[in-house]
Parts: sequence; structure tokens; C-alpha cells
Amino acid sequence: MLSYALKRVIRSFGLFAALLLGVVLASTFFAGVNIGADTTAKAALNQQLSSMPVDITIRQYGLTSRSATWVTAATEVADINGIVGAEVVSRAYWWGDATFDDYTQFKIVGISNASRVYDGLTVVSGAGSLGANETYVWAGSKSVDRIDMNSTFSINFTYWFGEGYSLTEKVLSLSVKVVGFVDLDDTAYSIAAKEWYEPIVYLPTQEYSRVTYQDNLLIVSWEETFTKLIDAIPSPSSPFSTQILAYIDRDTLINPWDIPASLDAVRTITARVDNEVAEYGMNADNNLEQFLMMYQYTSMSMRFSFFIVALPVFFVAWYVGTTVSDVSYNLRRREIGLLLTKGFSTGQLFRMFLTESIMIGIVGGLIGVGLGFLLSPVFATPVKGVLVTPILSQEVIVIAIIFSLAITLLSTFRPSRRASRLPPVDALREYMYVEEVKPHKQRWPWVAFSLGLYKIVMFLFGINLVQVFLGRPPPFANIFLLILLSVWLIIDSILSYIGPLLFFWGSTKIFIQGSLKFQELVTRATRFLGDLGTLATRNVQRNPARAASVAFLIALIIGYSFQTIGTVSSEQDYIVRRINADVGSDISVQLVSEANVSQTTSAIEELSGVASTTLEYSLSGTLPGQYYSNQIRAVDPDSWLSTAYYENEWFSGNDVATALQQMNTNNQTIILERNIAKTLEKKVGDTVALTIGSSTLQLAIVGFFGLEVVQQPYYTVPVYTTSAFWSYVSLELYESLSGSTYYSARILVRLETGADGKSVASDILNLQDVNYVRSVAEELETYQSNLMITGALNIQRIGVLFSILAASVATGLATLVSLQERKREASIMNARGLSFKQLVTMLLAENLAIVVFSAILGVVVGLIVIRGNVAASNAMFYYSLVTHRVVFLPDATILLSTCIILIFASAIIPVVLLTKRYISKVERIVRL
Repeated sequence: MLSYALKRVIRSFGLFAALLLGVVLASTFFAGVNIGADTTAKAALNQQLSSMPVDITIRQYGLTSRSATWVTAATEVADINGIVGAEVVSRAYWWGDATFDDYTQFKIVGISNASRVYDGLTVVSGAGSLGANETYVWAGSKSVDRIDMNSTFSINFTYWFGEGYSLTEKVLSLSVKVVGFVDLDDTAYSIAAKEWYEPIVYLPTQEYSRVTYQDNLLIVSWEETFTKLIDAIPSPSSPFSTQILAYIDRDTLINPWDIPASLDAVRTITARVDNEVAEYGMNADNNLEQFLMMYQYTSMSMRFSFFIVALPVFFVAWYVGTTVSDVSYNLRRREIGLLLTKGFSTGQLFRMFLTESIMIGIVGGLIGVGLGFLLSPVFATPVKGVLVTPILSQEVIVIAIIFSLAITLLSTFRPSRRASRLPPVDALREYMYVEEVKPHKQRWPWVAFSLGLYKIVMFLFGINLVQVFLGRPPPFANIFLLILLSVWLIIDSILSYIGPLLFFWGSTKIFIQGSLKFQELVTRATRFLGDLGTLATRNVQRNPARAASVAFLIALIIGYSFQTIGTVSSEQDYIVRRINADVGSDISVQLVSEANVSQTTSAIEELSGVASTTLEYSLSGTLPGQYYSNQIRAVDPDSWLSTAYYENEWFSGNDVATALQQMNTNNQTIILERNIAKTLEKKVGDTVALTIGSSTLQLAIVGFFGLEVVQQPYYTVPVYTTSAFWSYVSLELYESLSGSTYYSARILVRLETGADGKSVASDILNLQDVNYVRSVAEELETYQSNLMITGALNIQRIGVLFSILAASVATGLATLVSLQERKREASIMNARGLSFKQLVTMLLAENLAIVVFSAILGVVVGLIVIRGNVAASNAMFYYSLVTHRVVFLPDATILLSTCIILIFASAIIPVVLLTKRYISKVERIVRL
């Protein structure tokens, strides 16, 4: 039986190739997603851990041990199994001398001779090693231009000595000579400059960056210089911070695919370290735990998103296999009949069919694994433009082959069982469909359609029942109704994912398979084709089940594509706008002191790439009778309008240009926060009393700022008491009050088109009196390089692409095998006078009617679902100034257009090619 099945697969390769293609497509995606997920997961974890180069920090509380104790403790820690290195680091701070400004602070770091800092340290100029009382200056220090080679720093460290209240201030002096300037890579800088008190986890758009914050860093030898300082000052008066930095064997102990075990391993190592250093009054902190726990949660979310993305591809693969199996077994009826008449039993036929399926599944799985590995650069997300080496594990190979077998058997099980049970008489008939043996039950499509329609309507109106009732008691107390409400909320949550699918399935079953209305519409639409249109309509009527299945598949994939790509595009648009709003312009500059703000602003305006600047002060004010403060920003109306980032929707009452123009004309005006205005029932032209510092002002309202916050049922504090957003007053008004109110200032910078935001931010950071700089370009780069975010988005895009390809292949194969089934019919029509053009027109009319209906249905439902998702996101973040919106970025538009073009091409190209082939065969027969 095995040999016969193998011969049948080889002999009928054309039929089995269609099934194999669907299986290969699904297994390629499955293997590629797993390879990409594994590769991205490891790269993402390494990326996260790279910002925490120190695994365990050992420090003391209350005491300061002598240098010998620190060396002994570090040696014992380094000998622990699982620890690959330990070093002692000491730090101190010095506020400079008369050579520098009052706000110039230096961080002095003592590193050991075997420190990992040296792995990333490059001597730019000067000596190649450090001796006693010698120092390197970090070349990226803010005040590096004011430090000369071989210059000497006289540093004084103040400490208190004595017992109880009898303390005496003492000074320890150190003179260090500058012997070199050095560059540090990110890891070396982190080890040297960061205070490793506790692990720090940064948000994607707030990741620590040396471009944002800049130190004055001096590096000395711990053995040659710092040990003398530590031993010279008695405990616990030392002004120095000393720690042991320990490094674990990450490659052995941390497995990105088994984070719980990795957490246990790191905790175990930390406990061992704690036990060793306890006798010295020290304790160990695990710096990796928060990172691993955050990664565990994020990776689970990523895996879940991978699974959701893969579902449509797997469904399409199953559909392709089922459709092709139905038709292939239908075309093999004569063979089945002959085998039955020769004595084959039903069980033997069934086992032979399953054997064929198993061979196709194994071959398809192996090909899929190979293609998935070759395509892994597509699935894996590059790190800073560099592709990560793909990871192909034995588990992925085995699981991919099992998955391929499962898809194949699921696709062929029912058709093969149905074909093996055919009576010999029916099997020998020339023409008979084997699908839809059982009569269709109408109630399930109606149930699916009703549930799907309910969720589509909820999406359309932006209603999320879970958010509506979250934390809010329902307007009834009946326990039975409460139970029903809880059950329905669960159902509603599930329908958020499967509602569109149910709607597509129910609508296609009802309006195409279970009703003649669709056929009537097709007849009307093809009336201009005359008899060909009527014939095409009857062909649709002859096999409504297959037509409904094709319609369902196309609508599902197009709807899914619009939903996924639209949601991703809207999220990307939101992130870009949110970062711009948070920064305030292309660049925002926070000053150390506002004393020289005018000089700093002028210096920024002279930099290359700067188009305009504006000064913005943040202060607070109160309304009469209120004890809480409202946020106020003082701006120059002219320069702010051309420099700051804003959206027109944020301003109401008057447009932003009109409001600022009125403010420029009259400085006793205010753009009032919208929710405060609503609470006070104020409109444009009214006045509002506002106390800023010691001054109470009567300000005319020229506009409103912010979005109206809808009071959430689970939020008990009235929104107006927290000043949801802020109000604007003129800079001229503020300057008259600046002596009586607390404020902070920042400079907003608008760049010229094409200017390098990171480069300009770095230039600004080198100016005096600049504390830190935020750059939109830098924060966008940080966000886009975060693999935990971009990895999932990349897989979603690829999932949509494969879904489109799968749907196109499925539509093409369905058309192909259906035409293969009707080749004799097409040949007879051609022999009776139908030309190539007429045959193609008839076949396209019946195919394109289904495709057009499905495409329109998928696009409409996809857009509605996007709107619902956007509304749900805005309801969740109702306190946000930047809201989500339905946006299709250029790359999203191109991808979706490609989706629709491929779907239509898959329905047209097979018709043209096979029709031409059939006519060519007829013509050859006639010539012979």
C-alpha cells in the first residue's frame, strides 16, 4: 500500500502539488515565525541586558571597610561558581575650583587594573596606563575643552570625624595630574558612571542616553590612588561610595526561552554571594531580576501576538488543503471505483489516502523548514540595521514537521474518508460533486452572523462594554442579572477577537450559499454580458458552497489585513505624535540655571540646522477658593507658534493662531484649560480670576486648550481638580510677575528641513548652562531600535504579508482545481463555438463577482474594526493630550493595495492561463 501510494503521488504530482504548495506555505511561515521569534527573543534580551552590564552589586550600609576588606570580599565573590568576574569600584564627587563655573560637578571614579571598563576604553591622547595620583579625563566630558594635558587638580574631600554630637569637620586633599584623554563605549561608560544602587528599567522612549545627560568624568586607579583615600578616612565618615561589581556567566545561566529557570539561577547566585559577603557587613543586589521579569511578560505578549498573527495563515492552509483534496478525490473517482471493484476495502482506501497525506506532510514540513531558515532574515528584526544570526533549533524542526503533518491530515481527513466510502457505482460516474453531502443547517450561520454583527456595531460606535462597567456598579442589584452581565462581558471580550470572523462566515453562508439574492445581483451586474452573464450566474448557483467558502476566505484575509496594518499604522502615528508632544518641538533644552537664558538661546540660534527657537516657562496658579495648583505655561505668541509642536484639535473657542494673536495684542489674556472652563461655565470673552504667586489677575479668555476629559466611572476625583492639561499666558505677562512666583524654563528648538536632530542636540549639549536635551530624532531612534516593540510589529507585518500570499494562493488554487474539474466542459463549449475571449469573460464573470463582493465586505469591516480599536485605546488613555486616530501611512497603503491586487490577480491569471491551455488542446486535436 505504501509503494502504491508513493507511485500515485509521483504519477499525480500535478494534483498533489497544489496540496503540497499550501502545506509548504503554512510550514514555511510556521518555521520562519518560530526561527524569527527565537532569534528576535535572544537579540531583544541581549539588547535589554546590555543596558545593565553589571549583574550583581555588593555594597555596605553604615560602615566603610578598609581597602583590604574590599579586595578580600571581591576575591571570594569571584571564586563562586557561576561568577565570571568581580571588581571594586569607588566614586566621589567634586564641585571643581575657581577655574570652572559654580555648577560644574566632577565625578571621580576609581577602577581596578583588571576592570571591565578597560575593555571599552580607548586612549585618545596621553599615557597608556594610570599611576598614583594620575587621572584620565573622559573625552565626552562637558568641560573637557577647559582641561589641559598635564594640568593638575587640587581636590578637597570634606568629612566629619568624632562621636555623638562632638563632630569635627576635616578635609582630605588629593592632587591628581591629567595624563590622558579617553573615549568610552556604552558598556564602559555605564560601569564607570552609573551608581549601581538598584536596577533601573527605562521606558522605550525614555531609555538612558549619553547624548541626553553628560558628566564630567575623571578616572583614577583604584589600587594606586583610591585605596589611600579609603584607608585615610575612618568609618563611617567616608565621603566615598565603594561597591563590588560582579558578573555572572550569562551564556550559561540565562536562557531567553526559559526565563523562570533563568530567574531562579540568578537568584541562587545572588544568595550565594550574599552568604559570602555577609561577614563583612555587605549585601548583594540582583540587578537583573527586574529586566528578566519585564522581559518574561513582554516575550509572552510577543508570543501571543505571533500566535494571533499566524492563525489566518494556518486557516488558509487548512482551507487550501481541504478544497484541493475535495477536488482531487473527485477527479480520482474512476480510480477509486476500479480499486473498489478489484477488492480494495474502504479501510484500505482510507489508509492509502492517509499515507499519501503523511508523505506530503513530511515533504512539505522539510521544505518549509528549509525555506523558513532561508527567509529568517525577513522574520528576524535587524538590530541597528544589522541582521542577527538566525537560530535553528532541533525543537523548531520537529515542531514544524509535526505542524505540517497536522495541517495535512486535518485538510485531507474528511475528504479522504468521504471519498473512500463512495459506492462503486457512484465512484464510476463521470461527473459528481462530493462536497456538502449533509444538508446545511441554517441556524448556525444566523447565530454567527448575529454575534458578529453585534460586535461590528459596537466597533462602529466605539463602545467597549468592559471599559464601561470597569469599576462601576451596574444600575441594578439583582444577583441573577449580575451573573448574566459577567457572562456577557466575557463573551463580548471574546467577540473582540472572533467577531469579524463570525460575521464573515455567517454573511457568506447566508447571502451566497443559502440564498439566491446574491445570484440575482450577479445576474443584474452581468446583464451587459448577455447570455454569457446568465451562464456565469448559473455556474455560481451550481456550486454555492464552494463560492461561499472562497468569499469567506477572501473577506477574512482582506479584513484581517486592513485591521492589522491599520492598527499598526495608527499606533506608529500615535508614537511619533506623542514623542513630538512630549518633547514640545524638534528639540527641547532644560537649563541648569535660568540666569543666562538669553545668552544660551542666542547661542542655540547660531548653530547650524536651527530654524527657530522659543522660550517657554512653566509655573502654577490657583483659582479663587481652590487649594490645588493649575499648570500654566508662559510663551511668546509669535515665536511659539512657529517653533512649538501642537495640533489644531488641542485648541478650541478660537483657532490657535487667532488666540495667540489676541494674546500678543493684550497680555492680560489667557488660553484657559478646557476642563476648568467647562467646570466654571466660561466661554471665550469671559474673564477668569487667577492667582499667580502673590498676584491675583483678571484675565480675558481668548481660547481653550486641551481635550474634554469624559469623567470615567471608576475615577472618583473630579477631573477639573487635577488640571488635566494646562493654560497659556503671554511671556510679557509672566515677566511682570517673575519675581513673585516659582518657575522652570526650557528652550524649544525647531530644526531646518533635513537637519540632523541628534547632531544638533549634541552641539546644544556642549553649550554652557545646559542640563539636558531631549531630541525627537533620538527618542524615535530609541523606540525604533527596541526589539521588544519592533520585533512584534515586524512579525505582524510579515504575518499580513503571508496571509495575503496564502489567500492569493488559496484563491488561485481554488480557481485552478475548479477549472481542472471543468476542463471537459470548457473544451465542449469551445468546440461548440465559444471563443477564447467569450470563455474567459464567462469564467471571470463568475469569479470576479465573488471576489468583488468579498473585497468590499473585508474592507468595510476592517475599517470598522480599526475605528473600534482606536476608540478603545482613546478611552483607556483618556487623560492623554495625544489621541489615536485612523491613519494609513504610505507603507501601509502600499501593502494593502498590494493585498487587493494580488487577490484579484489570483482570480484572473489562472482563468486566462488554463482557458488558453484547454483551447490549445482542442485546436491540436482538431488539426490532428
